[in-house]
Amino acid sequence: MLTNHATIQLKPEDFKYPILDTLSEMAVKYLGLRLVIVYPTPDGMSQVLVGSSHYLADFCKLVQGSAEGAEHCRMCHLLMAQSSPEGSNLIKRCHTGASSLVKHISGDKGSSLAVLTSCTLIDEDTASSWEIIQRRGKKLGIDGQNLKKAHHNLRKLNAEKMEMAEYIMNMAAQALKLILDKLSADAALEREKKRHTPDAIITTAIEKELSGAISSQGGNKPATNKAGQSPSASLIDIVTDVVASKPHLPFRLSAIAAACRITPNHFSHLFHEQHKQCFSDFLTEQRLIMAKTLLKDLTLNVSQVAAGAGFRDAGYFSRRFRQKNGVSPSEWRQTLSRR
Repeated sequence: MLTNHATIQLKPEDFKYPILDTLSEMAVKYLGLRLVIVYPTPDGMSQVLVGSSHYLADFCKLVQGSAEGAEHCRMCHLLMAQSSPEGSNLIKRCHTGASSLVKHISGDKGSSLAVLTSCTLIDEDTASSWEIIQRRGKKLGIDGQNLKKAHHNLRKLNAEKMEMAEYIMNMAAQALKLILDKLSADAALEREKKRHTPDAIITTAIEKELSGAISSQGGNKPATNKAGQSPSASLIDIVTDVVASKPHLPFRLSAIAAACRITPNHFSHLFHEQHKQCFSDFLTEQRLIMAKTLLKDLTLNVSQVAAGAGFRDAGYFSRRFRQKNGVSPSEWRQTLSRR
């Protein structure tokens, strides 16, 4: 992938930025050229036409009119991007005999990011380029008269227009670098968010609690903490203590099993075997116990108590509280004042 941007997987929509569209429209309007971005993908290299305009020179339309011609153009663009030194503006002869401007931005061979122009005529000796174009057109089965007319109408870049073309491409290169920096920052932020998802937090917390109980031999089995107690029983005790002390955390059985280095099914079996109840029921019981403590704080409403005890839905909390205690959370709170 790209130098300093190795974690980014670029897609066509990543290049849908107003600045790039504007630069491509400038190239179309003043130079008769369309900008093309060549970029690396997990499967190799790809390309995307820049801008909202559907403009393409008649010459390019003729060449790309067949599947073979379109594939030749695509491969030609990829080879141009890979063979250009980084940071340089180069004139490259395309497979038809016309020319393109190439601005290589970053990446090594096989993973280059570059901006190119569609075909133009730069050489003063257009007769020699026509000979090449004529031979290529014949191989592609293009009508000679149509090709000659399209070749004649290709934009020719004089020194002044070359200067403008290079300026536009340099601006496009700078814009692409800023876009890559933004994509890199967004990717880093997303990775950081994933590190702080509930499962990640829970896994880290439990792994910390388990660290002293994991055997240094093999690294997968917890050491026995109590005399005569099996490693699995010791493991369940550790998890039980963590959950009982912090039931408000958004525990997930999958995250706990991952921290214990066992499968969720195995963890469920061990937990039920030791506690004679499933993990979710135990978790709910601990949250209800915590809710009673929170209900003593009269500054909290029932919804806040539910959230503070780890219940996402206040209605569900109230139903489970009544099932367990025979009264609603509000009714239970009222009994406190009569004690």
